[in-house]
Amino acid sequence: MAIFGLACEGVTDQITLENILCGYFSPYPDLDSEIEYFQPQFDETDQKQKQAEGAGGGWTRLFTYLKSTRFRDDALNTRFIVIQTDTDISGEKGFNVPTFDPNSQEIDNFINEVTKRLIEVIEEGQADFYTNNSDKIIFCICVHSIECWLYAYHNEESLKKPKITGCYRALSFSLLGNNQSLKKDKSTYDECSRPLLKRKNLDIAIKKDPSLQFFIQRLEKITL
Repeated sequence: MAIFGLACEGVTDQITLENILCGYFSPYPDLDSEIEYFQPQFDETDQKQKQAEGAGGGWTRLFTYLKSTRFRDDALNTRFIVIQTDTDISGEKGFNVPTFDPNSQEIDNFINEVTKRLIEVIEEGQADFYTNNSDKIIFCICVHSIECWLYAYHNEESLKKPKITGCYRALSFSLLGNNQSLKKDKSTYDECSRPLLKRKNLDIAIKKDPSLQFFIQRLEKITL
């Protein structure tokens, strides 16, 4: 039984989360061998996507997965399952969580609203499944994208307030310079997030991004 299973919007989120988990639990030996990718189901070695219900990336596919028997089997057959979503699309039809307004809303409250929505989706698949297995399910809510977490580390300047919009473009500029964009593939995001394998580097990002900090607080309750 793996320690962590990852259910994410995409493969770039999966590898970034894997490195964050390994960095946070760095005293644990070979944790990467104890992490499985459950959603999306994707084999980048031959670029073939598995033909299964809920295969592929994106929040709609993630929601389909969370309602499925496959999700429930995955959750029961791993110690912890981490469910990740970006929130830049939370206001879209079907997601149905009003977009975060930093001028009138606390970020923790917004994260809790997104979490409630994910729980609703899980319970649509089977009533009380989350209630009965909440100790195994960890939510990872990236406001507004996982690139904001990476930008918090790679941008060396101090920020007056956390950056939550335009993070992909800002991260690309920080790493590549003008008029270049990061490739959205596993190997590129592995390279971008590998510094977070060191706890001191992860701590830098945690201090600058409140939604990353919120996720880390959930991990603090876990004993491996």
